[in-house]
Amino acid sequence: ISSLKGGSSCSQWADIYQGDAKRLFPDSGVIPREMPLAVSDLSFEIRDDFFTTPFGHPSYVILDGDLKVRHKFIGPCCGFSSYSDCRADTAKSLVDTMSNYLDEILSEETELSTGSGDNSEFVEEVPVDAVCAVGEWTPWSECSVTCGSTSGIRFRYRSVQGENCPEPLQKKSCTTSLPCDDEFDGCVAEIGSSYEIETVSSGFDCPRDIAFHPTPGMHLSHRTEGRDFYPDEGEEAWVLNGYNHSVSIVASLGTARQTTISRRDRGYYHYMINATALAFNTVGNSGRRPDRDGFNYWAVCNDNRNTYMEKKEPNYFMGPTLYNSDPKNLNLVNRLGEVCEEDEECFFLHSDMLHESPACIGIAHDPETVSAYGNVYWAFDSTGNRQEGQLVRFDFSQPHGPGSMDHSVAAIRRFPEITLNRGEDGIHAGMIVHPVTRELFIAEPGANQIIVVNVDSGTFARTAREEYPIYSNALPSFEYSIYECADKRVFAKNINTPTGLAIGPDGKKLYVAERASGDILVFEIATGSFLTRISTNMAKIGGMAFSPKSKNLFFVDEESNSLYAVKVKEECTKPFQPRVSSSFEEEIAEAKAAIGSSSFSLFRDYTCTADPIVPNATFFDQVHTDTGYASDDPNVQAEMVGMDSNAVFLADRIDCDRTSELNYDALLLGGYYCHTCLPGNQGAECDAGGICSNVQWNGYTCDNEYLLVSDTDGNVDVMHPNKTVVNPSDITLLRGVTYRLTIRGELQACASGGSEDFGCASGGPLLVVVTPETASTIKLMVGDNEVILRVAPKADFLDFVCFSGSSKVQVKERGSVLMCDLKIGDE
Repeated sequence: ISSLKGGSSCSQWADIYQGDAKRLFPDSGVIPREMPLAVSDLSFEIRDDFFTTPFGHPSYVILDGDLKVRHKFIGPCCGFSSYSDCRADTAKSLVDTMSNYLDEILSEETELSTGSGDNSEFVEEVPVDAVCAVGEWTPWSECSVTCGSTSGIRFRYRSVQGENCPEPLQKKSCTTSLPCDDEFDGCVAEIGSSYEIETVSSGFDCPRDIAFHPTPGMHLSHRTEGRDFYPDEGEEAWVLNGYNHSVSIVASLGTARQTTISRRDRGYYHYMINATALAFNTVGNSGRRPDRDGFNYWAVCNDNRNTYMEKKEPNYFMGPTLYNSDPKNLNLVNRLGEVCEEDEECFFLHSDMLHESPACIGIAHDPETVSAYGNVYWAFDSTGNRQEGQLVRFDFSQPHGPGSMDHSVAAIRRFPEITLNRGEDGIHAGMIVHPVTRELFIAEPGANQIIVVNVDSGTFARTAREEYPIYSNALPSFEYSIYECADKRVFAKNINTPTGLAIGPDGKKLYVAERASGDILVFEIATGSFLTRISTNMAKIGGMAFSPKSKNLFFVDEESNSLYAVKVKEECTKPFQPRVSSSFEEEIAEAKAAIGSSSFSLFRDYTCTADPIVPNATFFDQVHTDTGYASDDPNVQAEMVGMDSNAVFLADRIDCDRTSELNYDALLLGGYYCHTCLPGNQGAECDAGGICSNVQWNGYTCDNEYLLVSDTDGNVDVMHPNKTVVNPSDITLLRGVTYRLTIRGELQACASGGSEDFGCASGGPLLVVVTPETASTIKLMVGDNEVILRVAPKADFLDFVCFSGSSKVQVKERGSVLMCDLKIGDE
């Protein structure tokens, strides 16, 4: 079995094979006339079963007669920078390799198994005659709607068989003059006949989206960051903060133990920068193997053009980031990139990131069960072709996992015909896939409408690498394709800046947040009929979600920085009756049975044909080399793993200007989480006043963090974060700095200085804020042990300097703001 890249026809690939045969075997008279057996693998089931890392592409799998894997090996041309660099004699060595493997297997066979069934010769199926056989039109169907002012659809169909056939279906709009009995006094069960807007939690930082964790307690467990949690009580909501680039986890939601904890990625300025949308994989019964199941994974969409918090010019090498919420296997780490203990501050560590949709404002997980891993997400790429946004499908396929940068196995499909309008900056665009109808609903804030796309429709047209030359990996195993002719339609118009979307628990109603009015609109999904409006009195509604247990509707509001729930006050006494005609639904079922489900679509353009272009081999060798992970700078990365010792030379780079040649993506790939050019406090998450030190490939340490541990003799050791013991007398606490003292185990520590009480902690952090008024010493009582820490004198000049070019400025007290601007010459 040979792994092939592409989506072209078999005849096109056969032409390529013929050219290779002539080039590699010029003296042979044998020219292949037919393509070897080719199997469609659009969902990559075969690829993800056999061609797993490190056996990507080009590589080979040999099965024996019982279909057991006997050999996996890399092709002889793997590793060359270009396929054309692989000489003919090198490529032909594959013949000897395969022959040796095959001879070994064939020698084990003493005779062919004929079995007891029919041994007649296989006869190839004769293709259908090119002349199309067309049946008669059926009568027109009933109108899809039974009452109200919403226009409906009528359709008729016919059978068509053969090549170059006409359309099998026609449709036309229809209306009904009948009013709906519940038009003025109806209600929806999720809202009731009366409702109230309840504040669930506040204090967020520009909340953009909300999603519920499918397995509450998995991520936080019973204790993390020195705090106790109760995973068996209540639900767990994850709120995405746009301004501080973090996720706030509301644990035990709706109970007396409800509490909130926030965390983010150590490289938030790239992996979670201005994140605007969040989606979980909630499919817990997909039938996938546990080691290949993306259940409990989650992804964020980053509304940023890779500017590193405006420290660099935009380069468009951005896209969604994938995380595994299971804290095991280094999915959750401390500052050093090690397993995060219960008493330490913890950070997300991403499982994968793809880079084909900068300024992404909406994302939805696809609950399909066909792909091998279940890591398929749909994204609202607001940059698109730089003129208008586009829909993009991301299949992370085999995530590279924590600590790796291998993006060679993934599949991205771009749909240029599905154009999207983002509107104003900073606005969330809701997206959600209906698990039954397989329809993707997309809010277009800039077009004031909701569109619908059949996620299983569309046809491969061509590779996207020529028209969209910024992508994650140059290897052919990385699919980047253009798809065309997808089924799409406008679901609802004239919605004043739609944002959040949610499908009701019964799957029959779509809830749409209208940001400009502060209302939530409710539509029937089957007909698009408007049902009712929920008034919230909020100014900037973002994402919405129904809670899996309570079935309440939750939403976030950016202006109030709060999470709200719509709670039923009075049960619904007169629920809305379906607007869709039952006869119409029966006729759809009959039509699908007659002409096939794949051939029937009320919203397909049957005249659409994809524009096929044969993949040019040069596209698979090029990549946008000015942007980070794809950089050809030898100081950036080694082949595949991204851990080149030469990256150590990046440590001395100080050309941090917005337009400098220094590639900030290269810093991350080179193992730098602490660097003078990175945003914030050199990119690090030290407490106030702390200075970081990079630990290449792993993380960083902070000079204002210490660990207190009891040794075997009952004494207390003070350690640096790297676990080296330090003598307390060698420590000088600086004024204007916050010190994090992590108390490990069952110890309890209390800190005081003069009349100042800093509090106590056990099994977690004790934060000591040293101010200009703090006493000259701080006493730590750790059990029966007393530890004295010296505080720097108030008026002494400390040996710290700030550099600006070749000029030097003495700083009196670190952590104090001495001035806003410093002028040196003309700078």
